[in-house]
Formats: sequence, C-alpha cells, structure tokens
Amino acid sequence: MKNIRERILSLLEEMARGAYEREDVIGLALLSAIAGESIFLLGLPGVGKSMVARRLKMAFKDSTSFEYLMSRFSTPDEIFGPVSISKLKDNDCYERVIDGYLPTADVVFLDEIWKAGPAIQNSLLTVLNEKIFQNGTQVIHLPLKAVISASNELPAEGEGLEALWDRFLLRYIVRPIDNKEMFMALLTGQTEDCHIPEEIKITATELDEMKQGIRSINVPDEITEVIYSIRKTIIQEKQQMSQGVDVTKSDLVEPPYVSDRRWRKIMGILKTSAYLNGRQQVDYSDCLLMNHMLWDKDEQINSVMKLVTEAMVKNIVHGGIPDIVSQVNGKRHTKPVGTPISPDGKHYVFVAADEEILIDKDDYESLSQGTPSYGIITNDNRLVLTSSPSSLMIKKTDEGLAVNSFKYPLKRDSSLRSGQVIDFLSDIDKNFGTMENHLQQQVNDNLFVPKYPASRVMRNAFDTIKKQMTRRGLR
Repeated sequence: MKNIRERILSLLEEMARGAYEREDVIGLALLSAIAGESIFLLGLPGVGKSMVARRLKMAFKDSTSFEYLMSRFSTPDEIFGPVSISKLKDNDCYERVIDGYLPTADVVFLDEIWKAGPAIQNSLLTVLNEKIFQNGTQVIHLPLKAVISASNELPAEGEGLEALWDRFLLRYIVRPIDNKEMFMALLTGQTEDCHIPEEIKITATELDEMKQGIRSINVPDEITEVIYSIRKTIIQEKQQMSQGVDVTKSDLVEPPYVSDRRWRKIMGILKTSAYLNGRQQVDYSDCLLMNHMLWDKDEQINSVMKLVTEAMVKNIVHGGIPDIVSQVNGKRHTKPVGTPISPDGKHYVFVAADEEILIDKDDYESLSQGTPSYGIITNDNRLVLTSSPSSLMIKKTDEGLAVNSFKYPLKRDSSLRSGQVIDFLSDIDKNFGTMENHLQQQVNDNLFVPKYPASRVMRNAFDTIKKQMTRRGLR
C-alpha cells in the first residue's frame, strides 16, 4: 500500500479532531486494532473512554459496533444474544440470535469489564484470543477488529481474572484534561465533530493487505537484544523475590508477569507500528510502545518506563560507542593524567619486564630530570637509590622514570594523558549528541509514541550512561 504513513496520519488527525488530549490513546487504539489485539483503558468516569471506541469504529469502512456496560447482574444473553426459542423448541438446538450483538460487531466496547460474571468472562477468553464464538453446533469466525475494555479499577487479585487481564495486550491510563486552553475550549463548547472522509477509512481488503505487509517487516538484532535484556531483568528480579532476596532498592520491586505468548504479541505490535509508519523494519522508537504492554499494576508503570528506556539507550550507546577510550587514545601525547598508584602508601609502582617494581615515594620525589641518580633492584623487586655509581642510571621523566636508556611510566589511576581529557570529553559529547539526535528523530517520526521532549526518562537515561562512561574513561 503506497503512502501508508500519510494515510494513517490523516486518519489519526480526523479521529482526534476535537478530542482534547486524546491523540495518544486514539493512536494506540487504532494500532491495536490493525494488529488484531485488544486494549484496556483505565480511568475515571467521564474521561472519554467510550468516545475512543466510537471513533475507532468510524476508522473502518462499513463497520458495526457493540457497546455494553457490565454489572454483576449481566448475563451472556445481553452480550452474545438471546437464545432462539423457536430453534430450541422445534429443533432442540441451543443457539443464540446474534444479530446486533458482540458476535456480529467489528468494534466492541465493554465498560466495567471486571464486573462481568464467570460465564461471560470464559466466553470472552475465546473471543479475544481466537476470534471465534461457539453458537450451538456452529463455530463462528468473528468479524471482530478490536475490543476495547474499560474500568475505573484494575482487576482484583484472587478472583480468577488473570487470564482475561492477560488478553488485553495494550493498557493505557486515560486522565482528565490537563491543558488549561483545551479545558476552557471544552467548557465553552468550542469543539469539532469527528467526520472521517470515506476515502481515508480502512476497507476490509486494505486491512488484509496491511496484515500481509506487517508479516514481512524485519526485526534487526539490536531490537531483539533490547527485548531480551528487558525480559532477562524481569526474570532475574522475580527469581530474587522467590528466593527471599531483599529487592527494596530495585526499580522493579514487584516485577510484572510477562508470558512467552505476550512477548510474541508484543513483537507483533512493534512490527505493526513499523509498517504503519512506512518503514521496512522495527526501530528503537517502536520499543517505547512496550511501556503500555509490560505492567500489571499502575504502580509498576514508572519502573517499566525506566526499564524499557534504559535498556534501549544502553544498547544504542554500546552499539554506537564500542570503546571511546581507544578512539581517543594517542591523539595527543603530553603529560599523563591521574595520581600515581601506591599500593601501601609508601611506594609507587612501575612495570619492567612484565614485573611490578616498587620505588620509595621519597626516593622518587628526590629524583631529577636533568641529573642522574643510581640504584639497584633488590630480590623483592624494589628499586633502591644508592649514593655511589651502579649499573643502573636513573632519571625522572614526565611519565615516571628512566632506567639507563629505557623509560617506564608509573602506574596511575587513569589511562589517559593531559590533552586527551579534553579530546575524551569532546568525543563523549559528540557521540552522545549524535546518537540522541538520531533517536529523537526516530521518536518524533513515530505516529504512536509521545514526542521526544515529553520523554524525561529518555533524557535522564542518556545523561546517566554518559556520566558513567565519563567516569570510567577518566579513571
């Protein structure tokens, strides 16, 4: 499909028209629908959760929708259709009249989903996972494109809701309007109705073409490395908890459970994002979508964002700067940097013939660069100055000392040289600036993630790793 990104951008702009501060959730809803996944919206009443579902329905040509507000008294008949009395009476067949109910809808919105009873929940498991519905003796393949569920609370623990909760791949918190101007426009009625032109709506044929194109999207090794790193961290944290290890200082005090099936579906979302953005392969910006797919509880959201971002930035840095110290090594040879190492507080160390030799600190300070002194090497590898000429003529040098015609630098707490410090810091800034600008461009070009300036976690991750690398290089 040509110009897929421009097409999706136009569609998202129309879907979000007049929906203040709902651009992100509308984008995620469309993304999940095209990927064939479901999304859960957490938020207080009146923040526009049902509006998202109605606008998603408008994105597909000739689509139908089904909405229902769950309660403890809801029955399967209200969701899947009433039982046909005539077929039960005449044919002894238990079959539902499904027209106008969930089994015939393209887009489904289920509000207060956790209040549904076990009979509804069990049926929804098959609907969400396999997109099929058993109606009497018939197995119906549903036309379902998207299921959006909503609630003002997360599923309660210990009530058997884990399997249903796991079916909702994307999870998003819908918050009240924050921007003053947008809130004032809402109060004064300065809103625009959503009218999506027929020519940019997605047809059934186009949706099939999209799904075929998504399957051909390439996933580079650096992306799978990021995902593996995140998965490994989560598993390690869970193992530590099960072993009774104190993890109170960890960013993942209560790590989320992420099944292998969920990881596979996460990759499907990343590939869908790449395709709809007009790319042939997944890039780092798509990885940010994992922020909406890894948490189980709202208190995990910040730690998941930090985990995803730092794993991504570390991979970018390690791939972009394999060894900055070696890059700048030898650029400018002047004086060494760093304090000479003293293992016992009384001696300095230099290496000769692959052996460490000690010299008394006072003896070393007494040496002159212009006037030679004399010394001997003792059996315990110490250079001792002598008052009379010997076979070893010793002078002080910029790096350490010279013994006869050979120069030996003292061991120091830094491998750099003066002049290299400026080069090193300059290279750090240059390389990090280049990598961050490249990532910023990727993020800003992605239709489904917040723009880069909104990602303080991202900038903090770059700053943290930059400081760590600087400290390592200057030691």
